[in-house]
Amino acid sequence: MDVDLIRTFLQVAKTRHFRKAAEQLFLTQSAVSARIKLLEERLGAKLFERSKHQVSLTTAGVRFLSHAENLMASWVVACQEVRLPEHTSASIVAGATDTLWNIFLTDWMIEASLLDPTMMIRAELHTADSLMPSLLDGSIDVAVMFDAPALPRLHVEELGSVPLMMVCNREDTSADEALSTRFIDVDWGESFAVAMQQHLGTAVPVFLHTTVGKVALEMILKSGGAAYLPEPMVAGHIASRNLFPVAGTPVIVRPAYAALLAGREGDALLSQMVTLMKGCLERRL
Repeated sequence: MDVDLIRTFLQVAKTRHFRKAAEQLFLTQSAVSARIKLLEERLGAKLFERSKHQVSLTTAGVRFLSHAENLMASWVVACQEVRLPEHTSASIVAGATDTLWNIFLTDWMIEASLLDPTMMIRAELHTADSLMPSLLDGSIDVAVMFDAPALPRLHVEELGSVPLMMVCNREDTSADEALSTRFIDVDWGESFAVAMQQHLGTAVPVFLHTTVGKVALEMILKSGGAAYLPEPMVAGHIASRNLFPVAGTPVIVRPAYAALLAGREGDALLSQMVTLMKGCLERRL
């Protein structure tokens, strides 16, 4: 069966919208419709109910969904294995956001490659929104994140906790001063937003929103401002007095997690790599 048909089916099932699926796949909407029609003809069953404003899975579509996910995952694994160099002992694909790579996952990758020089490691940079789909469709072996969803298809392990502290470029700055001038809001996930609201209230004027901690750090160092950033990221700048903790603001601790597909926690290589991640994070804190 054509892999592109499976991929298109999964994207429509995810977005519940042909136009949005087309945008995600960089196709025209008519191409997506044609692929779904061809897949339905090959299966001999209607997979989607189409209405003016939305698309929903039929009973046959729901039954086919798990099979499509398994087929896609098997295809990804097959592609990875046939591309391995001749003398490669094993491979692992890890995905995480920019900040987690900067905090400790680059250290993990170095230590893992030293532990087994014949292992192939692929490091992927993801947004928070793209991590779960990539893990669930088998594109990556392990996803590292701050907010881990409670899904029955996942096995999740806590790697450790990352303290986030408010810093600015001026010494002896109060919380009110930091929040009222050039405060940069970094998206550290839902639970962080709740904790910040509890400590600092809802009416926080924001100079800039970003999902990338490094962007906020560079902005503060070059043009001033304040933001909540991971302690390992700012410790050196605090020591050199380029940044200063904001007085009267709490440290908000965020657990970091490694997520695997359920059933893969018994894989010896993945288990070893997750343990190594825990050690690398612990040494950075």
